Amino acid sequence: MKRSSTPAAGTPKILLLTYISPLQRWGSAKRSRFLVDALKMHGAVDVLVFSFVNDAAADPPLTVTDFGGVRVMDLQLVQHGLLSRPRFDVTSSDVSSQVAQHVDLASYDLLVSRYVRPAMKLELPRGVPLIVDFDDAVYDPPWYALRTVKSWVGVLLRLFNDRVIVRTRLKGAAWREAYYFFCRDAEREVFGWLPGAVLPNLPPAADRDGTPDFSTPEQPALMFVGLLDYMPNHDAVDWFLDAVWPIVLREVPQALFLIVGSGAEDRLERWRQHPSVETLGFVDSLADAYARATACVVPMRSGAGTNIKALEPYLYGRMVIATPLVVEGHHPLFRPGDDVLTADDPAGLARHCVAMLRAPQRASEIARCGYQRITTTLTEERFRHAVDLAVREVLRPRETDPVRD
Repeated sequence: MKRSSTPAAGTPKILLLTYISPLQRWGSAKRSRFLVDALKMHGAVDVLVFSFVNDAAADPPLTVTDFGGVRVMDLQLVQHGLLSRPRFDVTSSDVSSQVAQHVDLASYDLLVSRYVRPAMKLELPRGVPLIVDFDDAVYDPPWYALRTVKSWVGVLLRLFNDRVIVRTRLKGAAWREAYYFFCRDAEREVFGWLPGAVLPNLPPAADRDGTPDFSTPEQPALMFVGLLDYMPNHDAVDWFLDAVWPIVLREVPQALFLIVGSGAEDRLERWRQHPSVETLGFVDSLADAYARATACVVPMRSGAGTNIKALEPYLYGRMVIATPLVVEGHHPLFRPGDDVLTADDPAGLARHCVAMLRAPQRASEIARCGYQRITTTLTEERFRHAVDLAVREVLRPRETDPVRD
């Protein structure tokens, strides 16, 4: 199914390449939606979602969904060999050929890659500008969670891909011509030779109207929210339950620990064996879940870049207790002691948790400060402005020279 719709004359045609559909409900998909909305200000936007399969399972392999005037094209790519698999960011002529059967990349005026991976997999057309939303560009492995040979192999392969293959390729002249978005200053500095800017991660809008409810729950409770099959997340929960939660319970025996998010049932069952722990799974109403919490904990020891899970609670009137790794990912947004409480050891985290559970009004005060700071700093206007500057920058040569190479 070749691209057939024709935008108005003079309207740039933009294609967003991604492994993560904006139709999904994951946190990373929400950034994709923000990006789509910002790109729509500059032209007609299509989204091409790559799904990698072992065998041709769909007929046709391309399905198209309308998403507010944007065509979301989900393309199933059959993996025929090592290079056609998504694990390594190397150009695959096989993947490129399968894409070319359905979508003509050269027919677009601008290509945008959500993460660097989709663009690196393809033989990109010459003369078409490229913007890469690198997002979380530096991954800190969850060493503490690696308990099997398979997990060690997976992490080492990812490090080889990220720190050898990707960084070597980005030294090439062609890749230095693209424009890059990074989600934080620290990652922008790691890739200082690449042109680009910081495009901040925004927390998703709350699923309720008006300002947050800062009132405190009747029963003291802490909460963790996240995708629980993601290794850094379940490592954080394991560590909190083993090292921090027993200390908290000794001081506040009536407290609850609520775990929200989808994950393997055996893992959830194991966590439920700890005293005063509830696993809520995927919830239909985040507002209702947050209403049960006095504060949220984000005890990350590994991961990549910014943690949206450290921003979202404030939009629901809840403050965050976190490890320094999380706050560094948002520097200089958070002010420890004013907007967030941090500690890098179990005793320190437990001390903050106990203090907030015993003084829920103080937790609400910190939540109010954080809410004010986040909602006045991380705005959709700021996000759109960064995208606007980038698009104008990369399309400027085409505005002066309309002839396509």
